[in-house]
Amino acid sequence: MLCAKYDYKMDIAVKQEEAFEDGVQHKAIEDAKSFYENGASIELIAKSLKMTIEQVQEIVKDVTME
Repeated sequence: MLCAKYDYKMDIAVKQEEAFEDGVQHKAIEDAKSFYENGASIELIAKSLKMTIEQVQEIVKDVTME
């Protein structure tokens, strides 16, 4: 049985951190799409945005389908 005390301030802080991380991730995806559309290589995008090549390839796959 889990017996933990609810902490409102901690709950808000965690939700804010998660929202920030989601925003950062969304921006990185949009940046990767923009770089690719402007002719940057997948390797350069991955290095610049600190992503794996596989992550960039997945994002680029979505761009080519649009």
